[in-house]
Amino acid sequence: MWRGDVRQSNQRVTRFWRSWIAALAVVGSACAPSLAAPPYLVASWPVDGDRVSVRAHIVELTFNQALHPDATWATVFSEDGSVTLRTRASLDPADARRLQVRVFDPLQGSYEVRWHAVAADSGLAAEGVQRLSFRDDSPSPPRVDISPGTAESGERLELVGKGFAQNAPLALTIGDNALPLATTQTDASGKFNLEARVPPSVPLGLQPVSAIDAEGHLAVGSVAVRWGGWPPVVATDTGEPGPGEGEVSFTLTPHNLSDYVLEHVRVVLKDPEGGELVGADPGALRQGDTLEWQIPVMERGAFGPYHATYRATRPAISRAWIEFRHRRERGCIGGDCLPAFISHSTADSAPVAPDS
Repeated sequence: MWRGDVRQSNQRVTRFWRSWIAALAVVGSACAPSLAAPPYLVASWPVDGDRVSVRAHIVELTFNQALHPDATWATVFSEDGSVTLRTRASLDPADARRLQVRVFDPLQGSYEVRWHAVAADSGLAAEGVQRLSFRDDSPSPPRVDISPGTAESGERLELVGKGFAQNAPLALTIGDNALPLATTQTDASGKFNLEARVPPSVPLGLQPVSAIDAEGHLAVGSVAVRWGGWPPVVATDTGEPGPGEGEVSFTLTPHNLSDYVLEHVRVVLKDPEGGELVGADPGALRQGDTLEWQIPVMERGAFGPYHATYRATRPAISRAWIEFRHRRERGCIGGDCLPAFISHSTADSAPVAPDS
């Protein structure tokens, strides 16, 4: 049974308030970014919900920005809260984006790694939970390592994996939207070693690289894509019949796949040809033949979803677009400064017949 993308539900906590906090987080130093966002969990080893043997382990949590060493922490509790394991959490000396949680003398059972990550620059924080089980009969969880750690679109990566099923087909993806990266087969010891190029559409930021074999063994590493492809924001626009007779409904979900912190985002849904608006989610602005939702600040992750229902007499197609902008960092000069821009992306649904 193949498993899908790594769950990132820990990143969706109180997103409305986080957006407004980010909008107000203007740091006074000369090269501080105009906008900031809390850390975003990109990869973990082992992956959420995995099983490991009952012995000392180092759990690795990799975020998209450098962390504050004194304000970032993690603890490991049993699921019922009755047992707290002895741990030590510290940043990887080679990469301040990676939190290493050393677990001493674990006991068999199911646990939660509760983490609190604070951005080194802005001081904004995020919290989350990773599930982990210690079992006597569990092998070492699979792992994938990527080099170099930073790459441009189209550049070559070396991917090395171990701990997977033996002689099994394996697929690798990259990015929050799991773009195909490569396919291969493991050897007799469950390892692989191959080269692949970063797809041109992978946007700027620290991106997950996932490897999964035919038996569902999953590992996630990361690579920093500098500048990257376009657009940084994409959307899914899906439709379905109903809910009432002669009606169709559309769901629009924009997703910031990059580490750009965007602002003044407009999510626009155009009425389908021949359709008559029945209703939409609260907060939608009606402008002529369009609906518009506004997002003051869009950090990395999914927003919405936004819904609208129309009365139609024939199959309807929804057309949507997203306008967004990024502000240049204050006072910053040189190659490390992210550019300012105003851009957009589009999304169309498939034709949807009204409910009959």
